[in-house]
Amino acid sequence: MSIILLVRHGETDWNRSGQIMGDQPIPLNPHGAVQAHQLAACLKGCGIQTIYSSPVARAVQTAEILASVLGARVTLLPGLSEIGVGEWAGRFWKDLADEPIKNDYYAKPREARPPGGETLAEVQDRAVAAVEEVCRNGTGGPFLFVSHADVIRSVLAHYLYLDFVGLRRARIDHASLTALRLAEGAAELLCLNYTPAAAGLGL
Repeated sequence: MSIILLVRHGETDWNRSGQIMGDQPIPLNPHGAVQAHQLAACLKGCGIQTIYSSPVARAVQTAEILASVLGARVTLLPGLSEIGVGEWAGRFWKDLADEPIKNDYYAKPREARPPGGETLAEVQDRAVAAVEEVCRNGTGGPFLFVSHADVIRSVLAHYLYLDFVGLRRARIDHASLTALRLAEGAAELLCLNYTPAAAGLGL
């Protein structure tokens, strides 16, 4: 049995402006750093020794803040990286409103591919492989992974046998915690989108 903790990175200025980041090295803003510190305080005493992080800057910063509070080390896993957005990087979501591929990105997320980017199915394959390798080779736990909203949704879809379209309705806030207990052939959702502020309810 393994418990996996899935954490989204803290907020950036591009998150606020609606600009598409992909794997661009956009840092946390001051509020994002505070969010990470607040979550770290909630995770004290969990026995986390290693934090596995997406190599994208905002995720690494979040992981390093968590590690500094928890006394853990950070290991980068390329499989946890943000979905490849290709030519959309640097554009604003509002400017894509009339593009068919952008609409398919939500209506048909398994197949939709941003120009030069990835499908969510491809993201799921690499993310799940990364998580399972850690669970297979690691000892103890829980295992903490810092990643991105769509990557976290793809992992949830795999283990909970849910479809991507439905999971688009699941909020994954900045510096939120989602947890699963994995057993042989089964998974239990322990929490979804928990944040220290208002328990992830956005209040």
